[in-house]
Amino acid sequence: MTIRLRFTIAFAAGILATLLAAGVVVWWQMGQSLQASLDTALQTRSSGVLASLENNGQFGLQETNRSAPGVFAAIFSPSGQVLDASSDTPSGLRPTAGVQSVGGRQYLVRTDVAADGSIVVTGVDLQSVTDAQAALERALLGVGLVAGSIALVGSWFLGGRALQPLHRLSDEAAALDSADLARRLRMTGGHDEVWRLTATLNGMLDRIADSVERQRRFVAMASHELRTPLASLRAELDVVDGSDSLAEYREAVREAQGDIVRLTELTTSLLELASPGVDASSVARASVDLRQLVTGVVRSLQPLARERGVRVRIEAPAASVLVDRTRIEHGLNNLITNAIVHGGQGEVLVQCRIIEREAGRSLRAEVLDRGPGIGNNSAHELFQPFHRGSSVTEPGTGLGLAIVAGAAQAHGGTYGAASRDGGGAVFWFEIPDVGG
Repeated sequence: MTIRLRFTIAFAAGILATLLAAGVVVWWQMGQSLQASLDTALQTRSSGVLASLENNGQFGLQETNRSAPGVFAAIFSPSGQVLDASSDTPSGLRPTAGVQSVGGRQYLVRTDVAADGSIVVTGVDLQSVTDAQAALERALLGVGLVAGSIALVGSWFLGGRALQPLHRLSDEAAALDSADLARRLRMTGGHDEVWRLTATLNGMLDRIADSVERQRRFVAMASHELRTPLASLRAELDVVDGSDSLAEYREAVREAQGDIVRLTELTTSLLELASPGVDASSVARASVDLRQLVTGVVRSLQPLARERGVRVRIEAPAASVLVDRTRIEHGLNNLITNAIVHGGQGEVLVQCRIIEREAGRSLRAEVLDRGPGIGNNSAHELFQPFHRGSSVTEPGTGLGLAIVAGAAQAHGGTYGAASRDGGGAVFWFEIPDVGG
């Protein structure tokens, strides 16, 4: 069932229900009004008869029968015998107040006791009330049918007009193509619900286009990064194939091994960056000794530090933290490697500490160097895949800091970078809810 049909049915049903309730009230009030009018006529007729009895000591029914047209009167003895009655009094009437059925007709009857104990009975035929209510019922039914028909047609028309912008929006959305990611849905004039829906959908299209564009750049840059070591490896194998020198053969094999190592590292980094569904609930947290973790990462990088003439110093407490050890080791490894390679000669300080806040504990890891700093680069740009700082001269893929960002985000944490006073840079990440 379409929204338009549901709207039409609901609107028409509401109109009919309102008319029915109003009709019942009008019908009831009309009956009450007519009956009150009859009660007044009965009281007037009865008062006339009682006054005639008191003044003349006679019944005098003929003298008062015009004071309340249509109302009959009768006088009964205390024992219930008919003493006198107007000519229009129905036969079989009883001196009992209320609605009586006599001869197949309904009468409204009133009783009053005279001073001598006789019972004055006045009454009126209710057929006029019944006829009036029946006429009202027919009129209300006709009005209800006409109003219901108008409500059905009107609500169908209004529903179509109200849903027309949604049909247009649906048609435009169906016409969108993946090849035209810059196209957006046309905004309506007023700031109504359709305008808000269109704005929301356009925002979603912006995010999709941005995601697709980032994926395209990722694939393009990954292909470019992979092409260089592969071309180098092919050239080295061509040298081996065309050479009879054992020394050239060994040198080519050593260079090929280096290219294979770089290809392996690059492929691992690309796979980690491309892994879907990585968030704070999917990491494998375990209790880890913080000082032991940092010491192990620094120890593995000592050969590179000696080669670059860099001394790495550690400041880390002996505390247990709940982290995904593999991801944190990989993130710290990339931060320290970045500082050793691009931070110039001198000292690199690896500083880790536990921060207590009202929201809970968190682990903050900082790597500080005395290199050229981050210059005009923003921290957001530095942590993007394949982005390299403007002052970087060393070769690399531009994936190390992106992996650091992924590790921090996977733990529900944050990351950043800034230049240090006196020269150098500090790169950091912070992970909440470490516990331990």
